[in-house]
Amino acid sequence: MANSAANTTEIGRVIDAHVHMNPFWRLDDSAQALLREYGHGYDKKVELARNPDQFVAYLDEQGIERAGIINYVTPILGYTHDVNEWSASFRDAAPERIFAFGGFDPTETDDPDGELDRAIDDLALDGIKLHPPHQNIQANDYLTDPGYRGLYGLRQLYERCAEADIPVMVHTGTSIFPGARSRLADPMPLDDVAVDFPDLDIIMAHGGRPMYTDEAWFLLRRHDNIYFDVSSIPPSNLLSHFPQLDAVADQTLFGSDWPGPMVPDIGENVEEIRSLSLPENAIDRILYQTAAELFAVE
Repeated sequence: MANSAANTTEIGRVIDAHVHMNPFWRLDDSAQALLREYGHGYDKKVELARNPDQFVAYLDEQGIERAGIINYVTPILGYTHDVNEWSASFRDAAPERIFAFGGFDPTETDDPDGELDRAIDDLALDGIKLHPPHQNIQANDYLTDPGYRGLYGLRQLYERCAEADIPVMVHTGTSIFPGARSRLADPMPLDDVAVDFPDLDIIMAHGGRPMYTDEAWFLLRRHDNIYFDVSSIPPSNLLSHFPQLDAVADQTLFGSDWPGPMVPDIGENVEEIRSLSLPENAIDRILYQTAAELFAVE
C-alpha cells in the first residue's frame, strides 16, 4: 500500500481501530478538564486533531499503518451530529491512512432518516458509533414503543448500516466522564441486535471492561457478526479477562483508545500485545488481519 507507515516492515502491519481524534475544543469544560488531568499532553493531542498531516506523522512514528478515528454524538460532553462532518473531513485529508466513524443519536434529531442519509450516503463514513452510557439509551431500545424518544431510529440505523456494509460500534463498559450512566454499559442488549440484524457487523468497543467481560465473551462465542476491540484494556490484563483470546482472534480488533485518559502511546500498546502468550497468527489477526477484512483494506 502506498504511503504506509514508515516502520511497519519492522514490526508488522498494524491497524488501530479505535483512536480518539476528535474536535476536542468542542467538548464542554468538565470533559476537557478530565482530559487535561489524565490525558498527558492534552495540548499536543489537540494540535494533532487540528492537523491531519501531523496525525499521520504520529502514526508513522508509532508504526501504525491505518487508524480508525472514533467520533460520536454525546449530549453530556457537547458533541452533536455535526461531528460527522468533522470526522469525514479529517479522514478525507489522508484516506489511505485513516478511516472514520461518526455518530448517531435518535433522541437528538427530529430527522433520523436525514441524519443517516448524510452520514452514510453523503459523507460515506466507515462506521457509526453508539455510546449508551453517554447517550442514555440501550442498543436494543428499538424494541420499545416506536414513539418513545424516537428510539425506533435505532432500527433504521442498523438496517441502513447492514445495507451499506459498514459496522456499528457500541461502547461497552464503564465511563468516568461526568454525566455518564455506567448502568447502561452492559453489552447484553447487543444479543437482540445480533439476532434481529444478522447481516450487521457489530463491534463491542472495550469488550465490556472491567465488569462485563463475561457477557462480552458470551456474545462473541454466540454471534459470528459480533466483534470487539481491546481498546482501554491494558494489554497486560487482556488474557486475565479473555484467557482464550486466540479462539476469537478472527473477531478481535486492536484498538488503543489513544489519547484517552491514562492511555499510553499507541506503539507501546502494540509492543505489549506482541509480548502476550498467544500464537503468532492470533497476534497478527488481532493487530491487523481482522480489521483489514472488516474494513476491506487491501
